[in-house]
Amino acid sequence: EADDGDGTSEVTALAFDGDHVASGHACGAVFLRNTSRTLMRASHEGVVTGVHWEGGATAFSASADRRLAQWDVRTGSRVAALQAKRPILCMDVCEGYAALGLDDGSVCVCSLSPLRLLFSFKAHDSPVSAARLVTVSQLVTSCAGGGVALWRLDEEEGSERRLTRFDGHTAPVVCVDGDAEKVVSGARDGTVRVWDISLGRLRFMLQGFTPYIGSVQLSSSWLMADGTNNAVVMMDFSNGEPAEEEDDDD
Repeated sequence: EADDGDGTSEVTALAFDGDHVASGHACGAVFLRNTSRTLMRASHEGVVTGVHWEGGATAFSASADRRLAQWDVRTGSRVAALQAKRPILCMDVCEGYAALGLDDGSVCVCSLSPLRLLFSFKAHDSPVSAARLVTVSQLVTSCAGGGVALWRLDEEEGSERRLTRFDGHTAPVVCVDGDAEKVVSGARDGTVRVWDISLGRLRFMLQGFTPYIGSVQLSSSWLMADGTNNAVVMMDFSNGEPAEEEDDDD
C-alpha cells in the first residue's frame, strides 16, 4: 500500500511479471516489490500513469508531472529523466522502447537506454487515453473522444499503410491491445470491440460491460476483460469466433 499522508493512495499504474511488481499511485509514489518485500520507493510530483520494471537494476515510470523517469533500484534515486511537453497520461514499453500518450493528443516514442526522445507525432484530437506497443513497429492508441488507431511505425509518413483508424465507440476508450491480425479496445460505453486490421473494420463487438472497464488482454484464441459487475471475464474463441455484430441505433 502507498500512503500520501491522509490514507491509502489509489493505484494508478501496475506491472507484474510473475515475480516482480511495480506500482504507481495517485499520490506520486512508485513502489518496486518482489514476492517477499519492498525493494524501492520513489516519488513523482504528479499522478503516476505508467511503470516498467523487469527485476533488474533499473526501473522506469511516467507521470502527469510530464516526466519519464529512470530509477536506480538499489538507491531509489532518479538517474535520468525525460520531460514531455504535456502531462503523460499513459505509457507502454516493448523491447527497450516506450510510447507515451499525452493530454494534447500527441504520442512520444522514446528509447530507454539511453533515455531519449526519438520522435513524436499528433495521434488524436483529444487526450491519448491508452497506448500499446504490440511490437517495436506496431503501436495501438486510443483517445478520450472514442477513437482507436493503429500506427505502423516502420512505414514512412504519408504512406497509406502507416495509419488505420477504427471508429465506433461513443465514449472514451480506456484500454487497448492487439496482435498481427486484430486490435481490441474497451471503452466507457460498456463495449469491447475487436477490429480486423487487414479489413480496417469491426470484426465483432461484446456488450454488457460497465463504464468502469479498465483493461483488456488479447491472444490468438482468447480475450480477457474486466468491468462486468466486479468480475473478470475470459472469452475462449478457440472453436471459432462469435459472429460479427454491428451497431444498431434503432
